[in-house]
Amino acid sequence: MLTEPLPGGFRQVAVVGTGLMGRRIAGVLARGGAHVTIYDVNTESLAAAVATATAMALDSARPGTVRAGSSLVDAVGEADYITEAVIEDLGVKADLIAEISTLNGSAVIATNTSVLPVSAIAVRALSPQRVVGTHWWNPPDLIPIVEVVRGDLTATDTMNRTVALLEHLGKLAVRVERDTPGFVGNRLQHALWREAVALIADGVCDAQTVDLVCRNTIGLRLAKMGPIETADYVGLDLTRAIHDAVLPSLNTDTRANDLLVQLVEQGDLGAKSGQGFLTWPAGRREQASLELAAHISTQVNSQS
Repeated sequence: MLTEPLPGGFRQVAVVGTGLMGRRIAGVLARGGAHVTIYDVNTESLAAAVATATAMALDSARPGTVRAGSSLVDAVGEADYITEAVIEDLGVKADLIAEISTLNGSAVIATNTSVLPVSAIAVRALSPQRVVGTHWWNPPDLIPIVEVVRGDLTATDTMNRTVALLEHLGKLAVRVERDTPGFVGNRLQHALWREAVALIADGVCDAQTVDLVCRNTIGLRLAKMGPIETADYVGLDLTRAIHDAVLPSLNTDTRANDLLVQLVEQGDLGAKSGQGFLTWPAGRREQASLELAAHISTQVNSQS
């Protein structure tokens, strides 16, 4: 047990779910000095998660501890901050949050989700004011941003304490004050993806060209200057003129593009199947993960 609480007043934390996100979130927490209990019904995954999180914590000058919970109640019963990182399924998450709320009547309960409504996840919790959304981006130990999402009933104190903890962990904790699908980052990302797929489907260019243009134009700029700053920088009069000229022709689909649907239905799922918009030979996905991690680390370190 910590002799002094972490920012937010937390002494004991729990992580439920031991996939890529859960185990690395646990590692970030432990690296920040937290005493972390991890739990998952899959005992093999649990053991691997404890090893991963422990190794991450050892990078810190004042690491916390990591242990495996023997049951859900063992993991969450005495915790004052609990984060779930199970599969992105509304029913599964809502069931788990409801159960956790019956096992612990006072902890802040964070649900890690990238698009699901926090309010719907919290709807059956005994104290939904204690439930907050935390969208950690993958990989969670490298991406600085965590979106802290207020559900319809999330208390301001819950928001404030969660932000304080995340900032102590070295994260850029941004407040999302309305529980809108996709929050901030994924709304922006998928607006771009919708137009990218439409350009390919409409025969404007091929998939390689879409990625080449993004990486070598807006991709180079976005790490330094976001879209709103860029609009101010070039002038809002020019921005307005461009909008008037371009927006009428942009894709406005409210469902997945037919081309994307076709690829999925024929089993071309991308890297996991070897073919999507692009071809993924054996080992390329793993190599891409390593290259992405190295690139993100370089970008983050250059800004620190």
